[in-house]
Amino acid sequence: MSETHLKIINKKINVSNFYFNNLKVEESENEETLINSLRPELNKICFNSIRASIVHLLFNSKELNYSMSVERIAHKLGKRHSVVLYHLEKLAKWKIVKVAKTYNHGDKERRSLWGLNSKFPNLVSEVYSYMLKTFYTVKELEQMCNINVNVRKAA
Repeated sequence: MSETHLKIINKKINVSNFYFNNLKVEESENEETLINSLRPELNKICFNSIRASIVHLLFNSKELNYSMSVERIAHKLGKRHSVVLYHLEKLAKWKIVKVAKTYNHGDKERRSLWGLNSKFPNLVSEVYSYMLKTFYTVKELEQMCNINVNVRKAA
């Protein structure tokens, strides 16, 4: 390979590294913007015991890649599937959780696995730490996550 070709290749590598470095900066800036825009709603997000319990369960499910099925979450919380799904959708709207896995059931696509949003890790840890600092202790969250699973409540 000639010296000219090597210079061109090195220049392309430097340009692509510059692009990826800037992309990472943009993502972190977007995450900071998202965190700042959600600050007024943190009380609304964290005060609800079901949402707090869901975030706690997902945050502590490291071995499952910070994700769980709706059925498993509902079972652990002692709540109905529809109630848990409602709160997962609310958390997804705030970009705290996301659908981790889907499957097709006939013509419909089912969301089988939900997890913490790995695209915004600072947001997730900010929400979780605010929840622990302001509303609940770890012990309280553990109690809420281990309710008698035979008793299902609407809300």
